Amino acid sequence: MFNWKDISMAGIIILAIVFYTCKKSTLQASINSPENRVSNFIDQDNSTFEFTSKNTYTEFSDHSLVNWISFDEAYIKCKKNPRPIMIDIYTTWCGPCKMMSSQTFNNPDIANYINTNFYAVKFDAESKDSVKFDNYVFVSTDPANSKAPHQFAASILDNQLAYPSIVFLNNQIQRLDILKGFMPPKSFEPILNYYGSGDYQKVKWEEYQKTFVSVIK
Repeated sequence: MFNWKDISMAGIIILAIVFYTCKKSTLQASINSPENRVSNFIDQDNSTFEFTSKNTYTEFSDHSLVNWISFDEAYIKCKKNPRPIMIDIYTTWCGPCKMMSSQTFNNPDIANYINTNFYAVKFDAESKDSVKFDNYVFVSTDPANSKAPHQFAASILDNQLAYPSIVFLNNQIQRLDILKGFMPPKSFEPILNYYGSGDYQKVKWEEYQKTFVSVIK
């Protein structure tokens, strides 16, 4: 004879396991993990393969205080000298993206902290350039459409395309967090320090906020 109470409890346990598994996989996801599938696999033995990776953010980089580099450069540097990576995913038409660049990233204290503790990447979500990561290459979803999203942006943002999106990766190139929308310097500073210092591994965010001391005047 069925005990409906036991069945209900079993269902709750199963749901809890599924939720925990999904949450864990999202927090620990790296760019080429099953949660963030990329498009084209590159044969390691294919020495003739070529890809184009450029810094397509000239509109924002002319007077930037941040030392922006391409993701490919950040990946290579991180492999040689491990350091967290911060990626600003933007579009050229996005107003909040321009505010983030001019107000937040050009704040001297913010820029200095980024340059000291991160490899900083600014990536145009509608770029037509290809991006290589390990044995994979990301390309535009539609090269003929100037507004088509790039596979790299779609992958690292889990197809939740919102701009600007700031992605933090640890020094193993695993995703830690995604921040969406414009954030003024004072609001961005503690989050930047939380991931740049490595304190996220030791202290819960709620506790970290209580003790954080800003250097921005």
